[in-house]
Amino acid sequence: MDDDILNTIFDSAIKNKNIIKNRRVLTIDYVPDKLLFRTKESTAIAQSLSVILKNGRPSNLLIFGKPGTGKTAVVKNVIEHLHNKTNQLDINLRFPFINAKNSNTPYKILYEIAEFLGINKEEKKMQVFFTGLSMSEATDRILDFIKRKSIKIVLVIDEIDSIVNRKGDDILYNFTRANERISSDQFISLIGISNSLTFKDKLDPRVKSSLSEEELVFNPYTVEQLKQILIDRCKLAFYENAIPMGVINLCAAIAGRETGDARKAIDLLRVAAEIAERSMTKKITEDHIRSAQQKIDSDTNFEILTNSTLHTKIVILSIIKSKNGSTGEIYGIYQYFCSRLEQEPLTQRRMTQIVGELDQLGLITTNIINQGRYGRTQRIKLHIHISSVKEVVKNDPLLSSFIKDISN
Repeated sequence: MDDDILNTIFDSAIKNKNIIKNRRVLTIDYVPDKLLFRTKESTAIAQSLSVILKNGRPSNLLIFGKPGTGKTAVVKNVIEHLHNKTNQLDINLRFPFINAKNSNTPYKILYEIAEFLGINKEEKKMQVFFTGLSMSEATDRILDFIKRKSIKIVLVIDEIDSIVNRKGDDILYNFTRANERISSDQFISLIGISNSLTFKDKLDPRVKSSLSEEELVFNPYTVEQLKQILIDRCKLAFYENAIPMGVINLCAAIAGRETGDARKAIDLLRVAAEIAERSMTKKITEDHIRSAQQKIDSDTNFEILTNSTLHTKIVILSIIKSKNGSTGEIYGIYQYFCSRLEQEPLTQRRMTQIVGELDQLGLITTNIINQGRYGRTQRIKLHIHISSVKEVVKNDPLLSSFIKDISN
């Protein structure tokens, strides 16, 4: 690219009037001071944790809900308020907050907890290193530190379902039993945040009984609720008159119709504003929203597919190759593809679970078809553009030879 072109882009960015006043308000990490339409959920979490202020141990809490329903924001908001109270009362309470999608192995979770608590500032024989220790030794060092420092712990694991799906539930079992190994005036309580409503079904019965002491479900936002959330956010994010009400309505309608996902609605606004700024207009239009929707859907699907497991990708290829979309036909194609790759196929039950996960992510759609006296069957269809799948397959060394199978 010529230097003149680069300078033109950067000079334009300096000279043109911005549409966005505060970009941070449109980021995923921003937690507003006031969380609309989540008073009931905030109250339930606060009541569960309030026993800490009476020197009690709170129950473990599992929080369920689709992405973008405010789960993480509400938990962070409640914890911030509780932290202020415990500081006033001189209660030695810590709140390690771990995202299991980022810390994607049980050992990484232990390491992040050790980092948060400051264990790795202790002498070397007490530290939890980034690698090199067994799970049991790392756990022992964390529990020993908690005992020595008389710490109470509320451990929050966000996207807890992702670690269980990949690595099993042993780490959860260890934490739910950890209270047996520390003194009676201490505790480790767990708050698990899951995007999957069926997360509990995958847990060992022992883990399920000790983990699920309390549960809370966050329902998706309605279109009207999304509209009010966007109006509030727009007041902070944009300059006056930069975004007409019709654009906000469209944005809320798109997100509400598809998922009830506030995060997606806010992402739509952010990307649309960036498109508008690059086109040097002073207002966001409905066309900018539609362009943003296409861009986000394309980028998101590609990222999800790229980071999927090999067998998930094979299932997607099998769905594409299927003629009638039935589970049985797709499983037969899946087995054939596995044999070509010299991979041991998963059971049909596990493949069905993968189909359910893909449905929840919005990558496919599933419908139950009534066949009269022949019973009911499931019909599965791809819900993303096949070009995204081709791009992922082309970049995967194991699957690149399958391009011709999905091009026919």
